[in-house]
Amino acid sequence: MNGVQTLKKKLENCERISAATLTHLAYTEIPGMYKAAGTDCLIFDLEHGSFDQENTGDLLYACRKEDIPSIIRVQDCVYHCISKAIDMGADGVLIPRTETLEQVETAINSIRTYPRGKKGIGGRSFLRAGENLDDFNNNRLLIIQIESPLGVQNLDEMLTKYGDEIAGVLIGPTDMACLCGCGLDLTADEAVKQELETVRICKKHNKSIGMFVFENDMQRWADAGMNIFWMTTETVHLSYGIKYAMDAYKELK
Repeated sequence: MNGVQTLKKKLENCERISAATLTHLAYTEIPGMYKAAGTDCLIFDLEHGSFDQENTGDLLYACRKEDIPSIIRVQDCVYHCISKAIDMGADGVLIPRTETLEQVETAINSIRTYPRGKKGIGGRSFLRAGENLDDFNNNRLLIIQIESPLGVQNLDEMLTKYGDEIAGVLIGPTDMACLCGCGLDLTADEAVKQELETVRICKKHNKSIGMFVFENDMQRWADAGMNIFWMTTETVHLSYGIKYAMDAYKELK
């Protein structure tokens, strides 16, 4: 199995998965570094990061070369953002601010070709080596991001109707806290309540669930039932390495 098939199986089995976010650094060696460290997949942030469709192509090619699955968080749930990301070589998309069945339907039609969707065929990296259209439809991953109480309210219906098309669910904790009226307090009771309800719904549907988390908070959410750990960004991980080196320097006798 290639990397995306392995990831797909882990998602289906709700196995533990690590994901790292690329936000700013367009250095094509980075995917290989994460692959060597054992990271399951990379999420390219086109919603909030510096990347756009023009400067991600070489990075996606590097992900294919290293066989580390690539997911693009698109700017919005519209056809041209989703379809174009897949044409450029992404193995899946993350749909931010998912709240309605209509959004899920748009995403399916934008990532799947006929007869499962309405996506056009094209792009330099549309197919992986050896794939046909059935393989394509089966292997491109649709992940929805729940970031509001309305998204939580409608999640059960989304997974009931389209669970076979949705590979997993990720929570956006900052927007969740804000839309719960808690400002930027990610530990506020109402925000945590909504996140735990999201976990409960996903468990009901045997669907992989995770959240953007810092390393010191992963165990708490593992204990709560999450299996996808959407770790912080490449710039944060770079800062860890810089601090490690400087700490060693400061300890010189």
